[in-house]
Amino acid sequence: MKYFISAGDHSADLHGAALVREIKKLDPEAEFHGMGGPLLAGEGVQILFDPTRHSTIGLLEAAGQYFRFRRLLRVFTRFLAENRPDVLLWIDFGGFNLALAEQARKLSIPVVCLFAPSAWAYGKKRAVRMGKCVSHLVSVMGFEADFYRGFGLKVSYTGHPLIDRVKGVLPREKWRKARGIGDEESVVVLMPGSRRQEVESLLPVMLAAAKKLIEEDPEAAKKIRFFLPLAPTIEKWRLNALLADFPGEITVENEGVYSLLAAADLGVITSGTATLEAVLLGLPAVVVYRLSPITVFIFRRWLRNKEEKDRELLVALPNLIAGRKIIPELLQEDLTAENLKNTMAKLLGDEKARAEIKAEYAKIRAQLGPPGVMARIARIVVAEAQARPELGIES
Repeated sequence: MKYFISAGDHSADLHGAALVREIKKLDPEAEFHGMGGPLLAGEGVQILFDPTRHSTIGLLEAAGQYFRFRRLLRVFTRFLAENRPDVLLWIDFGGFNLALAEQARKLSIPVVCLFAPSAWAYGKKRAVRMGKCVSHLVSVMGFEADFYRGFGLKVSYTGHPLIDRVKGVLPREKWRKARGIGDEESVVVLMPGSRRQEVESLLPVMLAAAKKLIEEDPEAAKKIRFFLPLAPTIEKWRLNALLADFPGEITVENEGVYSLLAAADLGVITSGTATLEAVLLGLPAVVVYRLSPITVFIFRRWLRNKEEKDRELLVALPNLIAGRKIIPELLQEDLTAENLKNTMAKLLGDEKARAEIKAEYAKIRAQLGPPGVMARIARIVVAEAQARPELGIES
């Protein structure tokens, strides 16, 4: 059978590659085409466009790529019409993939959606549109499944793929001993994201906050070790340019990131998938994010016009799942070096607060499902492809 995959960033590329491996076990003759990055390409997917180095988030930020993706929508729609894949697999990247799913629907091509837009958090219009074009929604969280079923979608709750991916972790004591880190030392991980836009915006404020920690209490700073995992989508030279003026020592990690997170005491993490990785590995975190002022102005104005206007704005996945703030968030104008330094210092100095966060993490982990997630998702995708209706074009 023929599968068309549309994955828009590094995280989707990673999950997509794992899913392709599972689909091949069920359908050894499978053919794959679509949009994705080097990981999907490595699994034999014929990539029509690689968006992973251009990925952005935010209204204004995405506007600069509007014409590129409008053109891609035409190209992909033509490809779907001419090649008639048995199923379209949508992985995240909701704005573009929803429009593509609507085109697939007109061509009677089934659509399976993995990592749906967070309509349950920030508005229901997308859920209404999805109800008209998505054949099967794969939900990675139970409460998300209940929400989307309310819009008439066929939904299967499978659990979150991170359950399977976060494994092979060295014991905390073994990792720290191998790095020469004593019990009295604290390990702080800076995770500025996988998009160039995020790294260039957020890493400087992370470094400025770390610098303040070093300069304001030099003796205490001697007991802090900073680490920075390098996302494969970020060039080393670009990272080195940002690190050049930092007065302290930061260890850049290319491998063994999960062992690092499991052994660390605190993470400063850009909002995204990494926050759930912190949950699974028990790493207390401060979540940061910053978009353009215009994007945030539009979003906040939209909230004021909705019934959600009095609700606290949350962006971190652990907080959204919990329905309340269990880890600190510093967003927009609140994200300053001083505020971040103070938040980091407070958590580093409060073992009880870190223990409370870990206790809340345990509740979230219970909602992410049992192992074998990608195998369950693969069965859904293959079943939808096999059950494809007679070909036709809707008016």
